Amino acid sequence: MVNDGSQQKKKSTPYETHVDASSRKDTNSTMGSPRSDPNAGTADPTDGRNPYDWRTRYPPTASKEIICEAIFLLVVFFSSLFLILATWIGWFTSIFQLHPAQILTFKQYAYYAGAGMLGGVAFGIKYFYRTVARGYWHQDRRMWRLMSPLIAMTVALIIGAMMNASLIERTGSSSAAASISIGFLVGYFADMAIGKMYEIATVIFGPSVKKKLDNGK
Repeated sequence: MVNDGSQQKKKSTPYETHVDASSRKDTNSTMGSPRSDPNAGTADPTDGRNPYDWRTRYPPTASKEIICEAIFLLVVFFSSLFLILATWIGWFTSIFQLHPAQILTFKQYAYYAGAGMLGGVAFGIKYFYRTVARGYWHQDRRMWRLMSPLIAMTVALIIGAMMNASLIERTGSSSAAASISIGFLVGYFADMAIGKMYEIATVIFGPSVKKKLDNGK
């Protein structure tokens, strides 16, 4: 059989074709090119990637910082669960040697605080993995990610106090499950809860305070 010098090319698989194309990508595929809106829904699991594009686009330094933030969020998550559990079994009441009349009030506010932190960190984790996956993670947002669970805990505690003071109408029982549910929802939707506190402040302190708040003073 005579060889005419022609060579038959090997047919590439989709994976090999993609890997070969990935090696020639320009700077548009680097960390500086976000892939999709971090606030978009999770129905699309691609995050703007092509099939078989599995490597991280973050440099090693950013990857280490992302891992550290993830560890922090997990520590806060399990700390909030521990706070709720320790309150339920009475660890804090025995440590502080509270009187029977104080135990119910202490437990209720501890539930508000612990569940508020849990709701805040649940929201933070959801937003964290979205921004990381879609290329919007950056260092300047770190303070928000670190502080938002504490803000959520504070807001849940104060909203609970307002409910007990009848400044906010509350329906249903005052059981532990109800307090945990309210605290979690307030912590998860802390921005909306702050808006409710704004409305209450304008009612209590009058239109002059509303004008100052609107002007950002």
